[in-house]
Amino acid sequence: MRWLSLWLCVILTGQSALAQETLTNDPRLQTRITVWLKMEPLRETLRTISKQTGVPLRCQDALQHHKVSIFVENRPAGEILTQLASLFRYAWRKDGEAYVLYVPDETRQQEESVLRAAREARVRALRDVIRFAREAVNNPPAEAEDDDSFWDLPQPSEDAPPEEWSRWLAYWYRPWEATREYAQKRGSFPEWTSEGAVLLALLAKMPPQAERALLNGQLVGFSTQPMPGVYRMPEMIEAPSFLRGYEVYEETVDGEQRYRTRLAQKNPDFWGVWMRLSMGGNYLECELVGFSQNTFLSTNRLSTELTLHRLPTLLVFYTDPYVRDHAWIASWRTWATPPKEWEARVPERALAQRADRPKPSFEPYQTGEHLLNSADLMEWFAWSTRLPVIAESFRIDNLHRSEVDLNAPRSVLHALSQQSWLRIDESGYVLRRVQWYWGKRLVELPEDWLHPLEQRFAQKRWLDLDDYITLAARLTERQASYYEALNSGYVIYDRLNPAIRFPFVTVIHNLRGLRFLAALSASQRQRLLRGEWIPTETLTLPQRQRFEEALGERFPPPERLMVINFPYRFIDDARMQALGSAPQTSTADLPPVERAAFRLEFAPEKPLRYEIRRPSGATAYLSPSDVRIQIPDSGDLPPDFAEEIRTTLRRPFAELLLKRLNEEPGSQLYLARTQGYTLELQAPPARRKTYYIFQRRAELVDVRTLEAKLKEVEKPNEDTQANGP
Repeated sequence: MRWLSLWLCVILTGQSALAQETLTNDPRLQTRITVWLKMEPLRETLRTISKQTGVPLRCQDALQHHKVSIFVENRPAGEILTQLASLFRYAWRKDGEAYVLYVPDETRQQEESVLRAAREARVRALRDVIRFAREAVNNPPAEAEDDDSFWDLPQPSEDAPPEEWSRWLAYWYRPWEATREYAQKRGSFPEWTSEGAVLLALLAKMPPQAERALLNGQLVGFSTQPMPGVYRMPEMIEAPSFLRGYEVYEETVDGEQRYRTRLAQKNPDFWGVWMRLSMGGNYLECELVGFSQNTFLSTNRLSTELTLHRLPTLLVFYTDPYVRDHAWIASWRTWATPPKEWEARVPERALAQRADRPKPSFEPYQTGEHLLNSADLMEWFAWSTRLPVIAESFRIDNLHRSEVDLNAPRSVLHALSQQSWLRIDESGYVLRRVQWYWGKRLVELPEDWLHPLEQRFAQKRWLDLDDYITLAARLTERQASYYEALNSGYVIYDRLNPAIRFPFVTVIHNLRGLRFLAALSASQRQRLLRGEWIPTETLTLPQRQRFEEALGERFPPPERLMVINFPYRFIDDARMQALGSAPQTSTADLPPVERAAFRLEFAPEKPLRYEIRRPSGATAYLSPSDVRIQIPDSGDLPPDFAEEIRTTLRRPFAELLLKRLNEEPGSQLYLARTQGYTLELQAPPARRKTYYIFQRRAELVDVRTLEAKLKEVEKPNEDTQANGP
């Protein structure tokens, strides 16, 4: 392996030297230029440099959307272009008076090879996880039974065999805690059974044919009341705590019988799991489904009807250790500068001010104000050290603010090095290549799609429905699958989401509905905007296919997983995500659907909630419903008196806002507003789906205004004082 890595380095060094010779011999490229570009496609980057030098520059079509950030001041253009090619392991060729950046065969072949290795690693790693899950369930370690410190299993070393990482993961989830044998041994159910433990136990106990289907990428289902094509849930597996619900029991306290509630000590009669291997990621996409009984209300139908619970989640496993010895990855590790050598080349403290260039700002992203994109950090590093920087960039390459000390450039590099290869060469250039870039490219969204929408959102405060429809239609199946998986559960993988300054989540949560709208003609959309129900008989065959897709979800409905012959209650999770609240609905109250149709309705802008953003990166969300205020009907009351009642009753919420705001110095208060559309689809006999295509924006609130309103409420009434004693 060492001679192979050395051979690669020799070839790539020779390639870089050839590019250097070609560019440095051109007197037009000796001009010193400054390039300060962040998150730019290669095509636009070369156009910018071409304008400064007068030399035609372009790249292969396959490279035009690859993104780069360049922060270089007063350096020869040829030197910058040579470093750019070196970073990507591309090369330059002469084409008349122009230069063309292209991918050499060696680079292309190695990238194709490592992609194949990564695909194979997914299956190999999952197979190992299943094997070690069986080992853990069948022979749980004795010391783990009553020792909570077993959760603190030390991670394997970086050079440990890849199988050790899969074994560590299987034991870290403690799948034996999700088995009936474990509960019987303890004498009671565990107080909490995690979803991860349940999923690992299920992997351990599934039949061989289910394992083969899962490894082949097929959707696999398990349930206690299986429908055809679904496997029976192994009886020895206990349901996760959130599916079990609660039960009431009696307890004697000081000689008196009292009623208590606790997690149900038995499995629900109806529960199951969907799972499948992701299209390209190192995770299983799963959905846990179950019905539980509400034991708290005894006088209404909630006490007899079961409530549906659905939880999408991801079971992530390690694949990096399985490909780390690939020659291409080994060559990048050799290329990178060891951290111990940074000290001689990188200053210890950052510059506080510069007279020649304004300080970079960190504008918050919609995906999270606590996130920093790597391109933002590389710009800050270049500005605060004056070192030339060329860095590969992705919108999905992010860090948390808490991971970085912006006053210490070495800290910035250290944080970035956790997910990239960094090189500081003899001429002072800092080069950054993102680790596992070959996979990120498959889901990264082009700047041509994103940048115009960001500008429009900043100018107009909202995007048009057509903007979201167009973006949804552009996504590839790989991109759609990736972003849906990341944003479908209660755990949001914000670091892996794109750093975007418009409500991208609006697209992802409504992807199928927006793609259906994209299939409609202009006249059909105009009819929709009038709020009419449109029957599907008017649709073409491709449009009907999109309609059927829009009626579905990432996983089949519960009725496909288990036999359900009873009415049940449910909450519209899509409405909850978009609007922050949703009522419970009973299937018994839903009338049958007589005709397949769809309609679109507009909801104007309105306040949604307040957000308290703290310096620590945490955000608290509050809405008036957090304080129980009921504004009475004014009826025949005088208008002034009615408004005084309303003002007095709103005061507790304002007080709560100020109290929460002052809990952490430096916190800021924002008011989130929302507007959008609801798209309703229905088909016989009882299929319904509603999309909440709502966008949200938050604006800073002047706290002094809130305080002034409170003081106004506190002022004594002048008329009352005049008539007082």
